[in-house]
Amino acid sequence: METVKFLKEKMVYIVFTTLIFSSAYAGIYHRDLFLSLKGTLPIALFMMLFQPMVFMDMKKAFTSLTETKKRYLILLTAFYLALFPALTWLLLKFWLAVMPGTDPRLLAGVVLISLAPLPSSAPAFTNLAGGKFQLTLVGVIWTFLLSLFVMPIYAKLILHTVIEVPMMVLLESLILYIITPLIVSQLTKYAVLRWKGEEGLMGLKEPLVGLSLLGMYWMVVVVFGINGKMIAEKPELIVVGAVIMNVYFILRAAVAYFSGKALDFPFEQNVSLVYSTGSNMTLATAIAIGTFGSLAAVGTALGGPFSDMLLMILFVRLFTLMKERRIRVEKNNVIGGGE
Repeated sequence: METVKFLKEKMVYIVFTTLIFSSAYAGIYHRDLFLSLKGTLPIALFMMLFQPMVFMDMKKAFTSLTETKKRYLILLTAFYLALFPALTWLLLKFWLAVMPGTDPRLLAGVVLISLAPLPSSAPAFTNLAGGKFQLTLVGVIWTFLLSLFVMPIYAKLILHTVIEVPMMVLLESLILYIITPLIVSQLTKYAVLRWKGEEGLMGLKEPLVGLSLLGMYWMVVVVFGINGKMIAEKPELIVVGAVIMNVYFILRAAVAYFSGKALDFPFEQNVSLVYSTGSNMTLATAIAIGTFGSLAAVGTALGGPFSDMLLMILFVRLFTLMKERRIRVEKNNVIGGGE
């Protein structure tokens, strides 16, 4: 499993290397080759989605609602149903003011990544940053369920002045890329538990993680290869777009952090709340490609490896420093009190 470990640890470097190679060289000179590979994208997306859905335990997540979990879910629901869509609408208006000639299909991808549920990696990052792993895991499952309504409804409301949103195609994409993989993965999970037990299921985790990562890397290669010519002609679109998306996700995280502080959330719970402002690039990309085509996936990538993924890594360092500082202050207070 050393290969899987390498693919995980070097994820950011691999993603950036593949997308730069695909868009800067291969996509310009061999676009026809990448267009011929477009039919493999649904397979790659299924590979990406299958692993996190296998290990979703919806029943366990909501059987014991503690006071902490209730407060967290109430605030997260308010964010996901009201605040994030409002910020997404403002994001679209600002983007059009800064770059008015942006292709509407790319904007559709930007909106979809902004409305997507939490990424399956959020609990792991929460744990690394000193937050509550289980709390963020509940948030992943809860926002995933909410996304079945949030993404199509708000995408229609926000995008209708920019691009026609084919609701039937969007709903078909939701069924094809979210509901179907969820059903298949949950049936697989219960079949493995029945015949191989918990140990057999856990034995599948690393191979499925590897499969998910390979699917993501392949998706990046094909999508950026197809759109390489456009990216090479308008590199400022990627640079400025990445800056805008970073500001957008930092704003979401800041609102969550200071909301938690105002409500006297403990430090660990507040870390979970901040990591609950991320976005699932896999789901957003699947729906974007299925509804608007491959160019929309460039928009979702601007909110994924170009911003949200980088911020989740940086937040680990930030919260670690904050925790160390808090421990030093408490230690000094104890020493000072003792004197």
